[in-house]
Amino acid sequence: MVIMMMKMVDKKLDEIIQLIDSLSVVNRDEQGLDIDTSFLKVIIGNYQLKSGQKIRRESVVKRYGCADAVAIFAIDKSGDILLVIQPRVLLPTKTSVDVEIPAGYIENEEDILEAAKRELKEETGYCSNNVVMLDKYYPSLGYSGEKMYITLALDCEKIGSQELDSDEYIHFIKVSVKEFKYLVENEYIVDAASKFAYYKVMEYLTDNNMLDKVR
Repeated sequence: MVIMMMKMVDKKLDEIIQLIDSLSVVNRDEQGLDIDTSFLKVIIGNYQLKSGQKIRRESVVKRYGCADAVAIFAIDKSGDILLVIQPRVLLPTKTSVDVEIPAGYIENEEDILEAAKRELKEETGYCSNNVVMLDKYYPSLGYSGEKMYITLALDCEKIGSQELDSDEYIHFIKVSVKEFKYLVENEYIVDAASKFAYYKVMEYLTDNNMLDKVR
């Protein structure tokens, strides 16, 4: 019975791999669309699949630097979680304001963990010498190849004030796990990175017997 089940699983996986292969892109014809922005660039693309089908897609990329970003689930030495509050103008809620974990774009050739430390310091004034990588995902594959890295920063200490750009309006707060859950359940925290990071962090802390790191 076990052998039969394994053969069924292997067959199913083979079918999935063959399907993925048939949809792979074998030819790309991409052109940039001239729009008036210094930050984003729109790409118009025609793509041919291995199956012979042709599709047209529009994508958005950064004009300069790395398109990838890093999000930081930061916990200070008291066990509080560091969050930021900022306007998100495309968020279709009454306030268009989100509560979320610190995050930002990775600079060209910048190490991911160093980027996490930099963004944490810029947005909160806190630093950590104990930052680990937890996972990564692609948040918007419908129009962007941007990759989001999820990191955990432990034993964070405040070393200074925020270092924000002139057009950034970010406030930071500290919350407990219970308060974090309340903010999620009542839709103050709605972004994928913050929710995904929470589950990955709880899993990591549990597996490493470190739940006492957060209150």
